[in-house]
Amino acid sequence: MRGALRDMGALASPLSAPDDRAGIGQRLPEILMRTTPDWRIACLERTAHIPSGYTYLAQLMGHDMGSSVPADSVPYARSGGDGDAKPVRRYNLIDNPLTLETVYGPGPAMLTHVYDPETCLFRLTPGARLARLYARAAGAISDPDPRPIRALYDERNRDSLMLHELTVAWMQFHNRLARRLMARGEEPFRAYALSRVHAVRCWHAILTGDLLPRFLHPEIAGLDGDALPGCWALDETTLLHGLCRAFHALPLAAYHLGRSGLHNLGTLLKRGYAPSEAETDWRIDWPLFFGASPGAPLTGISASVAPELRAPVTAAAVIAMDNASAAIALPLRPGNKALRAAVAALPGDWPARIAPARLAADFAAAHPEAPIRIDAEMLEWGPLYQFLMVEAQLHGQRGGFGPLGSALLRGSVLGSIRRVVLAGEDEAAAGLPRPATMLELIALARE
Repeated sequence: MRGALRDMGALASPLSAPDDRAGIGQRLPEILMRTTPDWRIACLERTAHIPSGYTYLAQLMGHDMGSSVPADSVPYARSGGDGDAKPVRRYNLIDNPLTLETVYGPGPAMLTHVYDPETCLFRLTPGARLARLYARAAGAISDPDPRPIRALYDERNRDSLMLHELTVAWMQFHNRLARRLMARGEEPFRAYALSRVHAVRCWHAILTGDLLPRFLHPEIAGLDGDALPGCWALDETTLLHGLCRAFHALPLAAYHLGRSGLHNLGTLLKRGYAPSEAETDWRIDWPLFFGASPGAPLTGISASVAPELRAPVTAAAVIAMDNASAAIALPLRPGNKALRAAVAALPGDWPARIAPARLAADFAAAHPEAPIRIDAEMLEWGPLYQFLMVEAQLHGQRGGFGPLGSALLRGSVLGSIRRVVLAGEDEAAAGLPRPATMLELIALARE
């Protein structure tokens, strides 16, 4: 598989991530710490236009763009004399961003608990929505332990039912492709390799044609993709700890899933291995969640988060973890030279309109009811995602990012896709299905 998906991990990042202002520490994100339920409701009334299934598709994309190694497992050394921690080395589980490594991992030769070693297929019964059925159904494991098997490579996709189901949909889609190729006479591993390359092409098409249009400001979406400024492509640390954290504005406090009724977000955030209410009672209506059915739950990027993400039972896994990992990783902030260059490259008068002092003043004028008072210093030297959430609240269109958030997201995603080197089209893969949306892929996976 390394021949088809070239290892891009050694390529230099388009940006380095030092702090160029001595003595400025990573500030706590005021919005995430002080959001109130009333403020959350007011924000969603303004920004809730995106079907909430894209919340979790965006999270899956974020996972596929970078490391799943906990920040406290990365060694750091003191250097430089300014008291800042400097990285000695970084271990990244994702060697090739946006190639579905969160689904495939290193492949069937090394992950026999995920793949059947004879067929190179994922261990799933056709149509299964969770990765815990194959082994017992096939009698391959004699294990009286009743805990469910979550045979997923990336641990981040195991504990949220939404992400679990989306990951399994990709696994089922791959199996469907590979079975078709084996029925044409291809050997199992060759069918695996061809199917994986085809799935990655479909992944890129879904990201650029289905996901990004939901979040991009029209002025950024309309720019020539071949001429995007290089300063809009973030380094991995800032992408994950600076931009992708803004997606935590998207989860709703509760979801109505049809026949199983209304469920709180807390039951979705699965922890441990015991069966959860989400696994036993929920049945996700993906056409509803992706907006194909009436009454879809809607969300959007705003200057707020669901209170459940800050509740004591989940804070250690979400918001507090964000703060701790950002304090170690030191992603770029709006006051850094590299991000000031990204702002300066925005079209029209946007650089002046989103200058920290003006953004703070405009936010205060537009939202006197907000639970916090935002100032220029907070925006300039606080977390990048806090800036992007405020910008989205004021300047986003139909729930999406404002101009800077859109530019950074588009530049980073398209940059990652362009760095992927895929094998050429193979005649053996002719006629394989090419779903254009995530919902189409889910439908194919469950036929």
